[in-house]
Amino acid sequence: VPLIAETGGINAMLVDSTALPEQVADAVVQSAFRSAGQRCSALRLLCVHEGIADGVIEMSRGAAKELVTGDPALLATDVGPVIDREAFDGIGQHLQRLNGTAKPLQSGQPPASGHYIAPQMFEISRIADMQAEIFGPVLHVVRWSGDPQAVIDQINALGYGLTLGIQTRIDSRAQ
Repeated sequence: VPLIAETGGINAMLVDSTALPEQVADAVVQSAFRSAGQRCSALRLLCVHEGIADGVIEMSRGAAKELVTGDPALLATDVGPVIDREAFDGIGQHLQRLNGTAKPLQSGQPPASGHYIAPQMFEISRIADMQAEIFGPVLHVVRWSGDPQAVIDQINALGYGLTLGIQTRIDSRAQ
């Protein structure tokens, strides 16, 4: 019998100023919102260099707006429901907290009934503001400048990272 064991964690993407915004937006949408954000490897934290942040955020928002949330049995659906009522309620509570502490960037409209949550994006002030992993289509965005290694150190300081993606055109940075 096949078994997939998921460990959970905060999954981050570091985007430097050399990254191609179109590629970043595609990667963000695929990783953060497909599977309704319910994979342990789904993108949770997007750290984007302030020099390209506005463009990357706008492209990602535009791409997320095109996603259809609904019944996964329909071919037109991009984002299905979250697994159950408990998950739905937990994500809803997290979104309420974010609405009071972060800047909303994207908020789609889900179907009226069911455990559907449309893709959500929020800009947070600091990486340290990430306190819990949320298994849903919720992306936290933070702008950065300076040394990319300092950003990685801040991500590692969270204590529960799982994956890290780097969007750059500098080969030595990627390695």
